[in-house]
Amino acid sequence: MKVGQFPYPLLRRMRHILIVWVIETITLYLLGRWLPGLMISSEFDAFLAVALIGLLNAVLRPLILQFTITFTVLTLGLFSFFLNIVVIVMVAYILPGFNFLDYASIIYVVLGISIMNLLASHLLALDENDSYYRSVIPKIKPKDLPPESAQPAGLIIIEIDGLSYNVLRKAIDLGYVPTIQGLLANHYQIHSWNCGLPSQTSASQMGILYGDNANIPAFRWYEKDREKLVVSNHLSDTAMIEQRFEQQEGLLAGNGSSLGNMFSGNAGKAVMTMSKLSQFRKLPKRSGVFYNFFLNPYNYIHTILLMILELFRELYQSTRQILTKHRPRIRRTPLFAIERAVSAVLIRELTTHILIEEMFRGSQTIYATYFGYDVVAHHTGAASPGALTTLRDIDKQIQRFKDAIEHAPRQYEIVLISDHGLSEGAPFQQLFGITLEQLIRKILDDQYSIVDTGASEETKGYVNSLLQMALAPHKKLSKTAQRLYEQYKKDKGNYFYFNLPPNDTPVKQSDIVLCASGSLAMLYFTNYKQRLFLEEIKQLHPNLIAALICHPGIGFIGIDSYVNGPVVLNQEGIFYLNAKDYEGCNPLENYDGSAAWQLEKLFSYSNVGDMIIQSRYDPETDQIPAFENLLAHHGGIGGDQTMAFVMHPPKLDFTQPINDSTQMHHQLREWQDILFTSQLNQEPE
Repeated sequence: MKVGQFPYPLLRRMRHILIVWVIETITLYLLGRWLPGLMISSEFDAFLAVALIGLLNAVLRPLILQFTITFTVLTLGLFSFFLNIVVIVMVAYILPGFNFLDYASIIYVVLGISIMNLLASHLLALDENDSYYRSVIPKIKPKDLPPESAQPAGLIIIEIDGLSYNVLRKAIDLGYVPTIQGLLANHYQIHSWNCGLPSQTSASQMGILYGDNANIPAFRWYEKDREKLVVSNHLSDTAMIEQRFEQQEGLLAGNGSSLGNMFSGNAGKAVMTMSKLSQFRKLPKRSGVFYNFFLNPYNYIHTILLMILELFRELYQSTRQILTKHRPRIRRTPLFAIERAVSAVLIRELTTHILIEEMFRGSQTIYATYFGYDVVAHHTGAASPGALTTLRDIDKQIQRFKDAIEHAPRQYEIVLISDHGLSEGAPFQQLFGITLEQLIRKILDDQYSIVDTGASEETKGYVNSLLQMALAPHKKLSKTAQRLYEQYKKDKGNYFYFNLPPNDTPVKQSDIVLCASGSLAMLYFTNYKQRLFLEEIKQLHPNLIAALICHPGIGFIGIDSYVNGPVVLNQEGIFYLNAKDYEGCNPLENYDGSAAWQLEKLFSYSNVGDMIIQSRYDPETDQIPAFENLLAHHGGIGGDQTMAFVMHPPKLDFTQPINDSTQMHHQLREWQDILFTSQLNQEPE
C-alpha cells in the first residue's frame, strides 16, 4: 500500500457512505415521529439534516478538536459528546424544517443516530475500520520509512495480561477465540513458558522489555535503605522503577511504540504507558494521540454504549453466580463493574485505534497490552464465563489490526504473548477466617505494629491514576467524585479509587511491613537496616517461624541464614537453595523444576523481604489461596500463575526452554533480528 492512499476503492467507499446516509435519514425521520420535542417537516428535511450533520462533522469538528483535544481527554471524552450536541443544534438553526422544542430531544437524537450507526455497521457487516481509515490515513506521514521496495518487516507484540497457556488452550477448544484459531490454521505455533518469580506484571514486563528485572521482588516491596514503600502501579514509583533500567537498550528503542503498557521499553513513542503518565506537563502534547479517535463523531458514543453493555454483562454474570450459589466467589462491587467497563472496553478501544494508527505511521516494533482479561479474571475466575467473554472481545481486536496489516506500509508479523498466568483458589481469609496480617499479629501477641500495604491490584492502580490525572484540574468535580466513591470503600487495607495506599509515614513508624502479591508475601522488619537472618529472627521472635509453617494455609517460608544461606522451610522439611539439597520431605516437590532457582534469584535481590511467605498449593485440586481477596491471582508459584504463553508465526523459531521473562527478551530480540535484517519478508522473484 502507498502511504496516504485509501485502502478501499472509490465505489466501495461511496456505497458505505450512501448506506449510512439512508439509515441515518430513516432514523432521524422516525425520531421526528416519536419525539414530541423534535419537529421535522418532511422526509427531504431529514435527508438534508443528515447531510448537513455529516458536513459539519467533516469540517467543523476537526478544527474544534485541534484546540480542545487536551480538554477532551481530561474530561474522559465527555467533551466529544458535547461536540455532537453542538453540531445537531447548529443544524437546527440552519434548516428551517428541522427544529427542537426541548433539550432532552437533542440528547435523544444524538444517541439514536449513534445507536443506529453502530447497529448498521454490525448487521450489514460494514467494515469497522472503514471510517477510521477514511479520516486517518490521508493525514499520516510514516517516520523513518525506507522506499517501498526496501522496506523491512514490522513486528506487533500483543500482550494479553494474565492469560495462561492452559486457559488459552481451553478458550480455543470452546471456540471463544476464532481469530487465534485462524492463526493456528495458518501454522502459527503456541508454546508455554515460565515467567519466573515474582509472577506479576512489573517484574515480568520489565524482563521482557529490558532483559533484566533485578531488585523487583514483588508487586510492592519495602526498601530498607531508603525507608521507602515501592508500589508498582503508583505513577511516581513506576517511573522510578523504569529509570533504574533505562540505561539498557530496551526492546522498543528507536522506531518503536509502547501502548497501554506498564513500562516503555525505551520506545520512541509511549501512549497510555504508566511509567510516562507522571509527566503531567507533557499531557497537552501527548493528548494529541487521541485526536483521530475522537475525530469520528460516533466513536465515543459507540464506546460508551459498549461500556454500558459491559456493565449489564457484569450485573448478569454476578447475579447468576449468586443465584446458582457458585463457590468459591467473592463480592463484586459497583466499583469493580466500573473498573471492568473502563479496562475491558474503553482502554481496549483506545489501544486498538492507536495501534492501527502506529501501524500506518510505520513503527517498526509495536508492543501493546490488553489487560481487561486480567481484571475480570481476578474477580470471577481464570476460565469463568466473564473472563472468557472478555477474551473473546480481545480476539476481535486482533482481527481488526490483522485486517489492517494488508493496508499498512510494512508487512507486520504478529506475536501474541502473556506476561504471566493466573492460579485459582478461595482467598486465604475466606478459607481460614483470618488474614495473613491478623495471623502474624496473633502469633506475636499483638506486641508489634504491622502495616499491611494492601492488595496488588495492578489495573485498579492504573485506572485510579488516570482518574486522578483527569480530575486534577477540576477541584469541585474531583471532591464530588471522591465523596461518591467513599460510599463504596472496601475493607481495611484494600485499595480504592481517589486515595493512595498507605503512605510512608505509618510504614516508617511500624515494626513490620507486610507486602502481599497473590499467594506470595514479603515480610520486612523495619527496625533493622540489614536483612535479618533465620538465626536472628528465631532469637527476636521465637514462635514466629514455627507457628507460620504449622499453619494449614502456609505452603512454605523462605529465609536467609548465616550457616546455610537461603533456605525454604515447611512443617515436613527444609530445602537448601545454595546446595540444591534438602532434609526430610522436599518443600518444593509440588512446584516446577525451576522453583529452587527462582527463589535463589529472589534472595540475590537486596530488596527481598526478611521472610518470604507462600500459601499452600494443592496439586491434586490445582488450588492455591491468595493472601488478597481475589479468586484468580498471581505473584507467587504453584498452578498456572507462572505458565505464560507465546504464539508466533511459523517463520520464527522458538528456542526452548524459557524459565524467566528475561530469557523471553532475548527470544524476542532474536525474532526482531530475523525480521528486520533477513529477506524472509520479501516476496520471491
